[in-house]
Amino acid sequence: MSGRKASTWGINGLYLGPTVRVYSGDDVKLIYSNRLPESVSMEISGLQVPGALSGGAARLMSPNVDWSPVLPIRQSAATLWYHANTPGHMAEHVYNGLAGMWLVEDENSKNLPLPNHYGVDDFPVIIQDKRLDNFGTPEYEAPSSGGFYGDSLLVNGVQEPFVEVSRGWVRLRLLNASNARRYTLTMSDNRPFSVIASDQGYMPAPVIASSLTLAPGERREVLVDMSKGEEVSITAGVAAGIMDRLRGLFEPSSILISTTVLTLRPTGLLPLVTDNLPTRLLSDDMMEGSVVNTRSISLGSASQPGINGATWDLHRTDIQAQQGTWERWTVRADTPQAFYIQGAKFLVKSVNNAPPMVEDRGWKDTVWVDGEVSLMVYFPQASSEHFPFIYYSQTLELATRGSVGQLVVNAAQ
Repeated sequence: MSGRKASTWGINGLYLGPTVRVYSGDDVKLIYSNRLPESVSMEISGLQVPGALSGGAARLMSPNVDWSPVLPIRQSAATLWYHANTPGHMAEHVYNGLAGMWLVEDENSKNLPLPNHYGVDDFPVIIQDKRLDNFGTPEYEAPSSGGFYGDSLLVNGVQEPFVEVSRGWVRLRLLNASNARRYTLTMSDNRPFSVIASDQGYMPAPVIASSLTLAPGERREVLVDMSKGEEVSITAGVAAGIMDRLRGLFEPSSILISTTVLTLRPTGLLPLVTDNLPTRLLSDDMMEGSVVNTRSISLGSASQPGINGATWDLHRTDIQAQQGTWERWTVRADTPQAFYIQGAKFLVKSVNNAPPMVEDRGWKDTVWVDGEVSLMVYFPQASSEHFPFIYYSQTLELATRGSVGQLVVNAAQ
């Protein structure tokens, strides 16, 4: 940025972390080595592993301490992400750069006629908003209430990036790794997205959408048709006007200076044969089981963080569930925010008593809550009091100040 070096954190690098690709059925040894001057805990959001392997507060790593779990990968193909979830410091640590993308592949994903050449026609798109000083250095100061909003958009750590792509279908794995900002994404020429996957894997069939929302922590996989050979950009709303830019020179601003997420520049000739999108991505429809419990979850406000009136207590179990069962959760929030459940996956049944958007009808682990949502939650893995799962606000400043609960999923008998 303007030739200056900025102080950032990274994983195996200067900022953010490498994309990790694993296969269902593998056992993956992961070595976390904390070389930072303060304690850190990590998690892989969306990875379905037992509580003892899920990271978090119980696996807090002091400086110069390692943790080496062996992770059994036993889930369907999905785009996940790994990031810091250090108690009391989650927002700052993610903002500093402790995040990356984690891809799970399976037999279905290998056999589907979809773009899958990483860095050629299959790209990670990690979206974050930052506040930069006059020299381009990222700044972070936690707000007194609510979440952090920057004025500069970074994608994979770069402002206004572009990528040269071949003509045909291009796959984008979208991740909102911002602390609080939700995005509405559109194409600059209004061409549609073909949505093929949500947080926990493929949709039953591709969904056509002219715009997409992306809440903090949410992932979506989309295909963009580049066969016509015309340059196009993904944008995120309306950029700041001249007066807002001038005002931002003298006081912090939450209005984005530029809203360009990524520009796609097609090169080469159109292939002689172009693949059509598959009409089905999953062989089976998404099935639900019998509900064994119902719960009400009330998320705290910008000024009063917490869940159901209580802030995070590492020594308290807030919810006990049973492995292999279904529950109905009604999640409410007066302050709009995203909500994530570790060690579970869910189907969105309703949003403010209306059906969810069609692109939100796949398996998920993160959902935007502005009012009330009804979820059908399934628990595929077990946890314990010593190694609980957690559920929390994805407005990371609220999570840092206590909008986190602890979930023990008792093992199936």
